[in-house]
Amino acid sequence: MPDQGRRGIIAGGIVVLVLVAFSVFVLPFAFTTPPPIITRFVATRSFSPGSEAGRSIATVAIRLSEPSNVAITIKDPDDGRVVARLADGNDTVRTKTLAVRWDGTDLDGARVPDGTYAIDLEARAGEKKFSKSRKVVVDTTAPAPDVTVTSTPVACIAEVSAPGEAASITFAAPNAGVQQKPRTIGPRGSTTWTWNGRGRDGALVPPGLQVIRVVSEDDRGNRDAVARTCWVSHLAARAVPGRPAAGDEVGVVVEGQDDPQVTLTLRKRLGTPGDAAGVQVLGDQLGEAVSGPASTTRITIPAGESPSGLWLLAATDAQHEALIGFREQG
Repeated sequence: MPDQGRRGIIAGGIVVLVLVAFSVFVLPFAFTTPPPIITRFVATRSFSPGSEAGRSIATVAIRLSEPSNVAITIKDPDDGRVVARLADGNDTVRTKTLAVRWDGTDLDGARVPDGTYAIDLEARAGEKKFSKSRKVVVDTTAPAPDVTVTSTPVACIAEVSAPGEAASITFAAPNAGVQQKPRTIGPRGSTTWTWNGRGRDGALVPPGLQVIRVVSEDDRGNRDAVARTCWVSHLAARAVPGRPAAGDEVGVVVEGQDDPQVTLTLRKRLGTPGDAAGVQVLGDQLGEAVSGPASTTRITIPAGESPSGLWLLAATDAQHEALIGFREQG
């Protein structure tokens, strides 16, 4: 092949390569793709309409690249029924941003049921159109954990478990002015608070029935409060015998003390510590209280009274009083 022909082929190849490079690297910058009508679309994922705390309103916010007609509707995702209209699409939006709010009511102003709803966004600018959807959850149900409160000689133990959703748990002994910082647990999680029966100033609270309050709250502000009772004793003691019969004499053994002075009292049993706050635990006193050394002091269960229906109170002083139940005979 003559040199002149080869040079022509090489030159032609170079031209082709230059054109390809130009189309790949230069043309996209010379002729950019115009932005869509909507460049940003964000919405509240979940909220609790009417909640006094937390997230009570859903917000939908968009950013526009040019004036457009915008329609925003809330729909039932199961049947496509329009539940509410946040923007009807009739007027042209000329601002760069638009934010609308939904209070969880329908077209008639009634509160919608809990559930998942679709937020449908449609925009139009001339021949250009935009359509997209988001989901929002309406949830007005507070967490419902299991709450148990147990009394021990040295503490009240409150346990919370399985709230059904992530929840913030706050424990308090309100009568003693004590409250813990909130702690978070998962849907199937649990947490325990042990209260030592001391007030905010660190001093022992008087023995007797105390209230333990447990507040459960989700991130939408749905809140539920449960109040249980606990017996604060500051004293470890047990009845001897533990399974008495009507007419028996009963004494106590005080743990950790060498024959202290005690006062024994019998009361009717109306409830049990750990029940809901407001439920009475102690009923009428039966007979006179007796006092003396623990090794020799006895109190008699009245004839005709079932020991299982009685409480025995054993006090060593004003700051230490145990509440003792009798075991069933069997």
